Amino acid sequence: MDFKRIEQDIQQPQVLSQSQFLEASQKEERRVLSVLRLLSAAATVMLILIGSKAYAVGHTFHGVALYMFAILMMLNHLHLIRKQNSSSFKQSFFFLVAILFLYLTATGGESNTGPLWFYAFPPLAFYVFGLRIGLTGIVICMLAVLVMFRFPDLPFVTTTYEVDFQIRFLATLTFVSIFAYVLDSSRRTARDELMEMVELYDRAARTDELTELSNRRDMKAHLESEFHRYQRHSRHFSVILMDIDHFKHINDNHGHDAGDIVLREFAQLLKQLCRRIDILSRWGGEEFLMLLPDTSLLQALSMAERLRDEVEMHDFMYRGTRIPVTMSAGVCSISQFKDISGLLKQTDINLYEAKINGRNRIIPAVKPTRTTPVQQTVS
Repeated sequence: MDFKRIEQDIQQPQVLSQSQFLEASQKEERRVLSVLRLLSAAATVMLILIGSKAYAVGHTFHGVALYMFAILMMLNHLHLIRKQNSSSFKQSFFFLVAILFLYLTATGGESNTGPLWFYAFPPLAFYVFGLRIGLTGIVICMLAVLVMFRFPDLPFVTTTYEVDFQIRFLATLTFVSIFAYVLDSSRRTARDELMEMVELYDRAARTDELTELSNRRDMKAHLESEFHRYQRHSRHFSVILMDIDHFKHINDNHGHDAGDIVLREFAQLLKQLCRRIDILSRWGGEEFLMLLPDTSLLQALSMAERLRDEVEMHDFMYRGTRIPVTMSAGVCSISQFKDISGLLKQTDINLYEAKINGRNRIIPAVKPTRTTPVQQTVS
């Protein structure tokens, strides 16, 4: 066996990491939604104020148009409150803002300053929809503006702009779009790198460095989770606490490097023999704890005996020398106890009994049956 080849991914910690990423994404979605709700409310108020000013100075059509946009903004906000559909709210808000800015460009707004509002569009597009969709929306809107600049005789275009203004506006809008793209890309990259660092630190906090197994802290979390599942659904589980026999002699006779190799290969062997749903941890020193979900005591004893037999037969080699290795184990099922503390205490007592009775044995001393191997219960 290649001692340097240690499995990098452990199934259960991957699930936790994915849940962390999902939680972070949901937090960001809620943050974006909060910002959009504030912008929507502010836009509604501003549209009403500017619309009222336009109506007061005799720009009736422009005032009514701004009132209509304000009403649509309010309806979109009410729809969010009623349906709680954030995706629909974001899409509708983005569409309304794009149409509003295009309307201001086509009509000139107040004193032909309507296009200037477009400078707020690129940062908003990237922040809400990301780089790819945001860039697509910006390109479409800029093409629409270019069409209005080039063809002022179109029926919906009611104003004209100097060529110099057109060139300066499109150039500066392009610059703002590129700048907003770079900033948002940097923000998202920094966020992703931060999440990767969080995942690495979290994995390090839950993983034993030498064996790449779950550590004691992580296993306690798994035990609590499995115990809650047992309380809710009466799904029994069992544990196997294993100890490498005479491990101190291995260190004394062959050196600590040999001891480390034995620990690594012992962990690798256990991982190869356990099921995908089982969780294996280095409990401390040369002790290893295996959690077996949906497993009765008899099935756990069968698994423990298989592990003991495989360990005894396995060739643990160090510098061409075979190191004889055996293990003792204590086995318990949650059905016999009211809490995790009692389960672990009895498991430790069973392991101690196995060691004082000669080692290389399983306690309780129940012979496994061929008809109910643990591998047949859950694949």
